Amino acid sequence: MTKTLKDTLKEIQILLGKPHKKIAEAFKYYLYFLNPAENGEKEVVTTYKTEKIQTLQQGKITWVDVRDPTRKQISELAQKYPFHPLHLEDCISKSQFPKIEQSDEDKYLFLLFRFPQLHERDGNISTRQFCFFLGKNYLVTIHENSDNIISNIFDSCKENPQQRQAYINNSPSHLLYTIIEQLTDDLTPLLKKILIEVESAEDIVFDDKVSGVYQIGQLRRKIISLKRIIGPLRVLLKDIQDKINKFTRRNLTVYFVDITHRIDRAWETLEEARETVDIYKDADFISSTEKTNRILAVLTIIFTLSIPATLIGTFYGMNILLPGGLETGPLTFWGNYTTLIIILAVSATPAIVMLLYFRKKGWF
Repeated sequence: MTKTLKDTLKEIQILLGKPHKKIAEAFKYYLYFLNPAENGEKEVVTTYKTEKIQTLQQGKITWVDVRDPTRKQISELAQKYPFHPLHLEDCISKSQFPKIEQSDEDKYLFLLFRFPQLHERDGNISTRQFCFFLGKNYLVTIHENSDNIISNIFDSCKENPQQRQAYINNSPSHLLYTIIEQLTDDLTPLLKKILIEVESAEDIVFDDKVSGVYQIGQLRRKIISLKRIIGPLRVLLKDIQDKINKFTRRNLTVYFVDITHRIDRAWETLEEARETVDIYKDADFISSTEKTNRILAVLTIIFTLSIPATLIGTFYGMNILLPGGLETGPLTFWGNYTTLIIILAVSATPAIVMLLYFRKKGWF
């Protein structure tokens, strides 16, 4: 009877003098990928070409494309290729950091990239995760859905033999370069849209009748999201230049340098956009503050000029004898409205004096 990997690990652990259950439980999770058939059960070999796992063969080069992977598809890959279980687990997890890792003995190169995606409906930016396993005669691509560049390239190669030969016939490394090149090229329309929004924000910021707080806030959020994605991508693409040549006979450094320059230009564009938006934010804040100050100045002047009239009216509202009051009788030496004329004159005099003083100070 053929021993399973779990049984072998138990025997090794017994020889080390430690409880065999401990190591078996520790490796239980990874044994799922490496040896799914245990306990005398008949091993079931799943057909490798499924809807989510598709394979293209061109000469000695194989391209395996996995869309919306589950643990079932990941275990199928583990049976066919010498992939580390941690790398396979990274392909399923949606919260991994971008990375480039090389396996022991240079068997394969594992790459995990994240690229931005703009949703036209709500204008939000989400993250798409792409995983690559690069070997000397194969490339495995793993991604979330079928509506992306990798799926389009794969379907084009599957339907058109000439496309298949152009993409796959050179080397798996060149195929990887082609995919990454088109993924980075997809950043161009996204950056153009950001720049268009920056230009439109300028008209709103310097328009006193429109508030640009919300639009500037949304624009800053998009720029920060893009920088959070493109920042690690810059570092990874610089690291890949030295490692990629170990899996191809052709020197592809100059090709990946071109992609790196493109990402650097995208980063510089985002930096300029961020600085411009920060200026717009400050300008909008100053404009809003100035507008608020003008309103407060007008209200303050109106309130200040009404103080004399309010003060005189307060005195006449008291239960005391005042000239022209109801208790003493109205004043009539200037007619029936003598009392009103005197009150208005007494109220207007300090108001006029205050107006002249404010104008002299340049307050309005």
